[in-house]
Amino acid sequence: MNALITGTTSGIGYELAKLFASDGYNLILVSRSKLKLEQQKAELEHAYNIQVQIYALDLSQANAAKLLYNEIKDPVDALVNNAGFMEYGAFVHSDLQKQMEMIQLQNNFLTELCHYYVPQMVKHQYGSVLNVASMASFVGLENAAVYGAVKAYILSFTKGLHNECKPYKVKVSALCPGATRTLFASKSDAEDTHLFTMHVMEAQSVAKTAYRGLKKNKMMIIPGVYNKLGYICTKLLPNAFVNKAVSYIMARKK
Repeated sequence: MNALITGTTSGIGYELAKLFASDGYNLILVSRSKLKLEQQKAELEHAYNIQVQIYALDLSQANAAKLLYNEIKDPVDALVNNAGFMEYGAFVHSDLQKQMEMIQLQNNFLTELCHYYVPQMVKHQYGSVLNVASMASFVGLENAAVYGAVKAYILSFTKGLHNECKPYKVKVSALCPGATRTLFASKSDAEDTHLFTMHVMEAQSVAKTAYRGLKKNKMMIIPGVYNKLGYICTKLLPNAFVNKAVSYIMARKK
């Protein structure tokens, strides 16, 4: 069995790679850093006695999904679309190129990769797909408006795909993590916001919840008690209250 996982440099992606490896999956890992991938290949092959293929690619480029699909010769039994990034700051002052790369990577690339591999899974009536969305999927995200929008797309797309694939015994789940202790916060220049100083989860815990949920074919996986409560609040409380709460969470600490 082979698991294709994007965005494995650190954090949730790498923790998921270890979980698939522990179940006997050979891994196909995709990230930008060739050096980090080579280190992970050595570590995982030694620890789990599996085979690991690595591909160093910038997945935010328009032809990335096709290039990757053409390179991979082995069948893919599990697909994990984890690669992503956030650009923190007001949209009106943002770098448009970065915003478009965010859409390309987390919407276009993800959709294209699913279109390459899910039909094969449906044909064989076996396989699983985990698309990493976010708690941001449920709200309008101040200071990360495009990020919230792309994650909302991932969640909606995955729900639809879940329903389509269920009759064919193909598992499709969306993971909706909240703040998680990874390099994500520092890379997005958001580590001094309230978001990353309140109830931050460990990547290992998030990954374990995701892996269990995928095995059970849960449509939507929300890890952690506080995230579950947050989701309930977005459904039950007035929009005005939710918007004020999000505004506070996404603001920098003074």
